Amino acid sequence: MIEINADEFNKLKICPNPECCSSGIFFLFSCPDRLTNSPGEFSVYKCKNCGFVFQNPRINLECQETYHPKKIWHSISNIESLLKTNQNNSLKDFFKKQALINHFNYSFAKKNIFYFFLSWPFRRILKTFCFPNFQQGGKLLEIGCSNGYFLKEMQNLGWETKGVEPDQESSFVASNSCGLCVENKKIENCNFKESEFDAIVARMVLAHLYNPFETLQTITSWLKKDGQLIFSIPYFFGVEFKWFKNFCYGLQLPTMISFFSKKMLRDNLKKIGYDQIKFYHHYFDRDIVASANYKYQATGKLFYKLLSENKSVRLLIIRPLSVILGVMGLTSRVSVYATLLKK
Repeated sequence: MIEINADEFNKLKICPNPECCSSGIFFLFSCPDRLTNSPGEFSVYKCKNCGFVFQNPRINLECQETYHPKKIWHSISNIESLLKTNQNNSLKDFFKKQALINHFNYSFAKKNIFYFFLSWPFRRILKTFCFPNFQQGGKLLEIGCSNGYFLKEMQNLGWETKGVEPDQESSFVASNSCGLCVENKKIENCNFKESEFDAIVARMVLAHLYNPFETLQTITSWLKKDGQLIFSIPYFFGVEFKWFKNFCYGLQLPTMISFFSKKMLRDNLKKIGYDQIKFYHHYFDRDIVASANYKYQATGKLFYKLLSENKSVRLLIIRPLSVILGVMGLTSRVSVYATLLKK
């Protein structure tokens, strides 16, 4: 069991957003680590000036890995099942392929106006999974590539790929079982060439970083002009956070450190040269189901048990509700697309 040591934490007195640094920060709530059950309570603060939400006190950099859960998806059989792409062995695969052709410019078939409209719903789904628009001969970097299943799919779709993964076991699987070029490093320790990549993808990475705004600037230096930056984040201002607050599954303290507003991201991205910034909310019903389960475990209320354990309720109510909330831009996970127009 992990023991909490006060020396492992750094208490902030000002907003960690470098564009703000206001002293007007205030406490929101505390909660335990519900993901790995490490002991202690972890607190969330918000800045009155810029709206940045962040863990405070924060884990010191050298102690962060102690609190990250061990990966459980390393088995080769699991990876092989995830890597079955473009095989058209189901209707879902067929429409996925049509979405890639007609909306993301992948060139393994001609565009078709009929399938353009028919595959439109899959376009948004693939946006939430951070699929980039295809570029012939393009180079793609995935930051936090885990065991490489997404990176391998990008390679299969025609990208020249590289990855970064701080977890040693995941990195080993990506390199040795999937045959990918993956560096076992923290993103802060990487040193890629300037303007090396046409697309950079970082799925649920920025929220874990100690200095996310500084890291965004570093990543930008690796991206070519007109390159695509695509990343996903937990969105603190989504309905799941508003409904469940410190019981929200997306909170995942203490490994999640930073929670951004759309305005904050848009302003920061524009300042460092990006445009065409778009947000795509996820349809992830687990955020409601898992949050309700946390709430049920804490309160014993049967309403939350119904939400978290009844399969019919999940299928007939929660899943359609998640789709509606996602389309309305109200859910608590967001994928961000931005194009680098100025270097």
